[in-house]
Amino acid sequence: MISFDLTQLIGLYFLIVGFIVVVRRSAFMPAMKQLLANRPMLIIVGMVELLAGLAVVLAYPKVGFSTDGVLSLVGWMMVVESIFYLLMPSRDIQQFMKRFATPTWYLAGGLISILLGGYLTGIGFGIIR
Repeated sequence: MISFDLTQLIGLYFLIVGFIVVVRRSAFMPAMKQLLANRPMLIIVGMVELLAGLAVVLAYPKVGFSTDGVLSLVGWMMVVESIFYLLMPSRDIQQFMKRFATPTWYLAGGLISILLGGYLTGIGFGIIR
C-alpha cells in the first residue's frame, strides 16, 4: 500500500503551480479566460475539484491554525469554488472572475501559493517543525 502525507502532496502542488503562475502568468491569463468561457470544461473542472475538496475536508475536518487546519481550509475553499462553478451561470462566473484577471492578482496568487506550498512542504517533509 502506498502512503504519503497530504501536506507533502498539496505543498508540492502549491509550490510548483505557484512558481509556474508567477513565471508564466501571461500564458495563464488567456487560458483561464478561455476555461471560464467553456461551460462543459468548467463543469468537469468543478466536479473534479469538488471530489478532491471533499476528500481533503473528510480527511481534515477541523479548520484552525494548525497544519491540519490549513489543509481543511484549502479543502473547504475547493468545495466552495467547485459549487460556485457548478451552480452559477457562465456569464456570472465570467463577470466575477474578470475582477481578478489582472497581472497583479496573478502575481499575488502565485506568491501566496508559493508561500503556502513552502510551509506545507516544509511541514510534510519535516524541514519545519
